Amino acid sequence: MAQSRPLFLGMEVHTETSAVASVAQEHGAAVPSLGTLGTRQGDIAQRVRQRQAQAIPLLFVSAAGPCGYGLSRSLTQKGYPCWGVAPSLMPQKSGDRVTTNRRAAVHLARRARAGALPLVSVPNVAAEAIRALPRARAATIRDRQDATCRLQACWRRQDSR
Repeated sequence: MAQSRPLFLGMEVHTETSAVASVAQEHGAAVPSLGTLGTRQGDIAQRVRQRQAQAIPLLFVSAAGPCGYGLSRSLTQKGYPCWGVAPSLMPQKSGDRVTTNRRAAVHLARRARAGALPLVSVPNVAAEAIRALPRARAATIRDRQDATCRLQACWRRQDSR
């Protein structure tokens, strides 16, 4: 029997794997880690089907970034709300520096239930490409300058002028 309260799914997304944790809307509900899954669409769709039987609606939360943006776009396209969260703006305790993917996913799910997450907008593919262009240009300029410095250092070592 499906519940009317949302089920929050916190996802810590990386290139190869994603850690997932879920939490119900009820105060004091446990936040179980659902383990890791691959980043292919089939892996994520399977987890969505499993959780959809437990609660409708499902609300996804993932950290903003190059890996999380693609996941957010694909889930939104399928009709599931997916929030992007700014990792640098997430509150963090002073002694809580060591983190794992599992702990980060649990933290995301807990904060989403509490409504204490700084949400960011997820750029579409075209906007992300426009933002990537100046970054690529700057990286190319840095690489060229580094190569010039290495070449000059080699000449100096060989005492060539």
